[in-house]
Amino acid sequence: GPLNPVIFNELKDWTTSENDSIKYYSGTAVYSTSFNLAELQKNKSLFLSLGKLTSMAKVKINGKYVGGVWTAPWQINITNAVKAGKNEVEISVVNNWVNKLIGDSKLPEEKRITWTPVNSYNAQSPLQSSGLIGPVTLQITK
Repeated sequence: GPLNPVIFNELKDWTTSENDSIKYYSGTAVYSTSFNLAELQKNKSLFLSLGKLTSMAKVKINGKYVGGVWTAPWQINITNAVKAGKNEVEISVVNNWVNKLIGDSKLPEEKRITWTPVNSYNAQSPLQSSGLIGPVTLQITK
C-alpha cells in the first residue's frame, strides 16, 4: 500500500486510482466521518447502510464496535450506539488479495510481494472492485 495515509474526499473504487499502490492494494482501509442527530426517536431503529463494498467491513459508532458485514445488503443496526447530537463513525473495510496478485504479476518476479502455488490471475485479469464505494446512508425503521 501507500507509504503514507491517503485521504479520500469522496468514496470511490480503489481500482480507479492512478496510484498503483492504491489500485492494487490488498488490506484494510479505515474511513471516518460524523453525522448529527437532532433527537433519538423512540421505538425506531437506526441502520447504517454501506451501499457497495468489496469483502468485509467492521463498524464503530462513537468508539463502540457495533458489528461487521460481509454480505448484501451491507447494513448494520447502530441504534444502541448513537446519541442525540454529533456521532462519530469509523468503518474498516478489507478486500481480498486478487488485485495485489494481478498487480504483482506485472512486476519482475524478484519484486513481487505475493506468492501462491496456484495463481489463476495474471497481468491481463480484470481487477475486482475494492474499497467502500457507497453510498453510505442512515435508514430509520419501525
